Amino acid sequence: MKIRVPEYARGLARSCARTSVIAASLFTLSPPAAAQTDPPEPASAEPPATDAAPPPEGEGEAREPSEAAPEAEPAGVAAEEAAAAESESAPPAADTDASVSAKGPGPADEPEPALDASAAAAVPPTLRLELLPPTAYPNTPTPGIPWGSLGLVIDRLQWPYMPKYPGPPELRVGLSGFGWVDSSYRSLKAGFETEDDQTEYRMQGRFGLRVTPVYNLEEDYFLQANFEFIANVDQDHTVSGYTDVDDAWIRVGKWKYFDFQVGRMQGFEVYHFGMGLDQNTYERQGAVSFSSAPAQPYGLSDLWDRGLSTGAAALHWYFPEWLRLEVLTRFGLSGQGSDLGVRPVGVVDLGWLKLKGGYERRLRPSIFEESEARIETQGWGGELQFVLDPWIELGGGYAKRIEDAFENDGAVRPSGSTNTQTYGGFVNVRPYFEDWLVGFGYHHTDWENYNFDDFGERENSTHDQMFGALQYVVWDKLYLKYVLAYAKGHIEDRNDTNADDTGFENKSLSHRLRLMVLF
Repeated sequence: MKIRVPEYARGLARSCARTSVIAASLFTLSPPAAAQTDPPEPASAEPPATDAAPPPEGEGEAREPSEAAPEAEPAGVAAEEAAAAESESAPPAADTDASVSAKGPGPADEPEPALDASAAAAVPPTLRLELLPPTAYPNTPTPGIPWGSLGLVIDRLQWPYMPKYPGPPELRVGLSGFGWVDSSYRSLKAGFETEDDQTEYRMQGRFGLRVTPVYNLEEDYFLQANFEFIANVDQDHTVSGYTDVDDAWIRVGKWKYFDFQVGRMQGFEVYHFGMGLDQNTYERQGAVSFSSAPAQPYGLSDLWDRGLSTGAAALHWYFPEWLRLEVLTRFGLSGQGSDLGVRPVGVVDLGWLKLKGGYERRLRPSIFEESEARIETQGWGGELQFVLDPWIELGGGYAKRIEDAFENDGAVRPSGSTNTQTYGGFVNVRPYFEDWLVGFGYHHTDWENYNFDDFGERENSTHDQMFGALQYVVWDKLYLKYVLAYAKGHIEDRNDTNADDTGFENKSLSHRLRLMVLF
């Protein structure tokens, strides 16, 4: 007796074999690479050998010797049937019926044709899915000392840096991200006579997952996109409260030479605060009370950060290695109406010395064509930084902004026309103990408008912010940082009745412990 494998089982076996070959070539999973100079060799693109799956047990049909013998089949089909029959519980009996004649393969037994060009083109291209290796984070010129705040400024170069590996594939998809949680305590002594002192306990956090696909072309040209998904835990500067998107951009260019970038993104940083006053924390707001806020620091930052209803387009130049240039434009909507701006920035980076400078010009006109209401802003700033790797990094900077506001009829609005300037510096020191870091910083902000009172005094405000920070890094991944921050804000509003009124002061003292992980 001989076992006959049904046609649908043989077809299933052939489909499984083809699917295994295609699936093996679709993905090449890469673990995080160790720090290295040259990119790792790509995984082999050769598909593993596969055996056709046998038909489900019990579905073979027994044939009596008197039944017609099977027709002869090509070698390829016979091999698939043999592989499919290997798992049967009992081997087929030898058939010695000499009266059975071979009639050649029937229509259902035709051999599988090879894939033609059009079918091969329909097969999805291979890609490399990977955690971004250390080589994706450019470190030439030297960004800063290990674990320091300067090294965390990731917009300084073409990041993520994902050139093509030798051999296939041309498409790489990188995964990276971060997460931090702050536990803080703040006490504030309110200076306004009708406002009570305040105490705050907060837990803030921010988590990000980046997905970065890049398609590499010949001669180091590339097409790259980046999506950074955010989850928030009670923090300043949120959009939806809990979920958000930071980066969402497309970039095309040539590695280490130039690129054009468009979407939601940040520009080149000019003014650096150090290890304290971290972005998206209430600590950066300083001596803000429930009912009053002193002048907020300005670091050529009106067009630097991502807007709520604006996007950006930027042209970057990265050659030679010590020079970086950016011309960023930002446009969209604001509370005033439309929002348009341009921000050129230049960086001279010798590793041990960094000189940064820039200018920004912003216009926010009314969306109504007959209205002359608008806000015009211009600002400039610069910073000089030094890095003595691996022991110390420090810097000092200055930035100034002039803002003019106009009413619907084109008249100047004095209370909205302001001058703001910020200056200060930071120093981060690595002591003798490995993985420890100590940082200090001081920043002073002056603000005034053109709303004069009856005694010729403008509304004005000053804000002094200082901090000390201690940081320890565990396993090269987990940052533990404690920040002690003090702020004093002076606020003088318009008063037309008392010439002796010089305003009031808010004083704030805060403690903050941060746990942060990067991957």
